[in-house]
Amino acid sequence: MTIVDFKEQKEARRRAEWERLVAWQERELATARRVLEVLEPIVNQLLKQKRVRARHPRCEAPGCWSTITTLHPVQGRTSDDALSLVALCARHLGAVRSGRFRVNADDADTLSWQLYDRPDAPPCLQIKWPRRRASKARARRRPR
Repeated sequence: MTIVDFKEQKEARRRAEWERLVAWQERELATARRVLEVLEPIVNQLLKQKRVRARHPRCEAPGCWSTITTLHPVQGRTSDDALSLVALCARHLGAVRSGRFRVNADDADTLSWQLYDRPDAPPCLQIKWPRRRASKARARRRPR
């Protein structure tokens, strides 16, 4: 063996090592692309929900800041009347449906909230609270 043969063997080993490195990088890159293909629709859906969520009204229960709400008709009215619909988060909607809370629309600007220990008991607490939608509408109507 001569020095030239050693150099050729060393060059062949270096090329083989380089090809293994490039093949490994291509496999890792393909894995990352597959993960991104799976995550892209999920991220787009979450971003779309965030845009929609930011436009939804907050829960109208006193002290609640949840922005993920559903519209629920107040007791004794139907969903045909826009003033009878109350925006409630899942927690407060469950309390209304179970009978722990009762919500009545006194007029366009206030809601009457009644708290019950159990469904057939008298109310423990009753408060009148201004509607969030009504206060925003009033603020927009003010002349400047």
